[in-house]
Amino acid sequence: MKKILGLILALALVLSLATACGGSGGGSGGGSGSSNGGKITVILPEHEMDMIGLHKEKTEQFVEETGIEVELINKGWEAAADDILGDLASGGGSYDVIEFDNAWVAKFTENEWVIPLNSYMTDEIKNGVLPGLLNKFSADGNYYGIAWNNDTRFYMYNKDMLDAAGIAEAPKTWDDVSAAATALGDIAYMDTYKQEQMGCNELLFVIFSFGGELVDAAGNPVANTNAGAKEAYTWLAQAYQDKVFSPSSVSVTYEEVADSFYAGSFPLFLQAWPGVYADANNADISKIVGGIEVADYSVSKTGAEQTVLTLPEAMAIPTTSKNPDLAWEYIQYMSSLEFDKERALKIGSLPIWSSLYNDSDLLELYPYWEQFGKQSMNARGYPDIVWVDDFADIVAKVSQKILSGSTDVQSGLDEMQGMLENAQANAE
Repeated sequence: MKKILGLILALALVLSLATACGGSGGGSGGGSGSSNGGKITVILPEHEMDMIGLHKEKTEQFVEETGIEVELINKGWEAAADDILGDLASGGGSYDVIEFDNAWVAKFTENEWVIPLNSYMTDEIKNGVLPGLLNKFSADGNYYGIAWNNDTRFYMYNKDMLDAAGIAEAPKTWDDVSAAATALGDIAYMDTYKQEQMGCNELLFVIFSFGGELVDAAGNPVANTNAGAKEAYTWLAQAYQDKVFSPSSVSVTYEEVADSFYAGSFPLFLQAWPGVYADANNADISKIVGGIEVADYSVSKTGAEQTVLTLPEAMAIPTTSKNPDLAWEYIQYMSSLEFDKERALKIGSLPIWSSLYNDSDLLELYPYWEQFGKQSMNARGYPDIVWVDDFADIVAKVSQKILSGSTDVQSGLDEMQGMLENAQANAE
């Protein structure tokens, strides 16, 4: 009897030790640095502002502090998205932490591709992270993602170039932008209207700034009946022909737009990410140091349709993760208040924590965040529709036809409407 009892006690001790080391998934979490080994695979896009490899450095630091091995996969946004969506659609299992884009919320939650984070969430996170970011990645009372990239866009401009052309004030309306191109005798801006999601991003800004919509509040397509959308595309098509913006906008990437801005090739960066300001004032990569200013408004049809694009990105745990507890430790570490401040100081990224907007160190370094705050009051993102990937593909594809003049505006919007309706029907 004593021998049997001893075996039972020994077995209980082994089981308790295994549980203490995080042997079972889906626990309550909450603590960082509590693990004793294990491995996770993380796939995230390259941060467009991280020119110094900060995220890789912090991941290596996380490995050293926790003993958790991390396979970090960083690649361009489109490539990362293809890998993630393909993996999840085929059953998943390849990753423990994934990119959770703002446009994917409806699709991922309705397909149950990501786990609720409620059991992991601390009061510090709930009360400290910007409410808009928490809410964007939530659904039906559940938290599904923690932001790692507060990607709101802002209107910046090269004041030196405008002054040289006799333009006293940065354009406020699209007609002003056209007039600026005339005064400059050259393009007023470059953007990416590429046939990829990044192209759809920038086109949505123009549409919103004309008071337009491509889908209504219920998620139904209205591309060929919405007056603002037609006005936006009419302006874009004419501006393409008149070279108000660079014709290469139909093929360039965000990085190529930024590089051209730093080279002084055009004055207006209509939807720049926050780090553009710091990079534009970095003599190692920029020829326009000291010439950049930030507006406290955005370009719109009349001035009344103020909007800027917000495209935040979060980290999430797929339901097929083999190590959700370890995945949460990584997410918590990489979104902490301390790292958020370090990231803001070193690469100029917008904080995800509310308190950092009153941080004296950051305001001393980034006084122009006051203008960011005014523009961000009018931030908008993608519509919450399950078929958002098809939406982005269709908008980017048909828009190229309209801009190039291979189809007239109304015919192009009719084509877009039909394709959007088919995508919606196929998703139901």
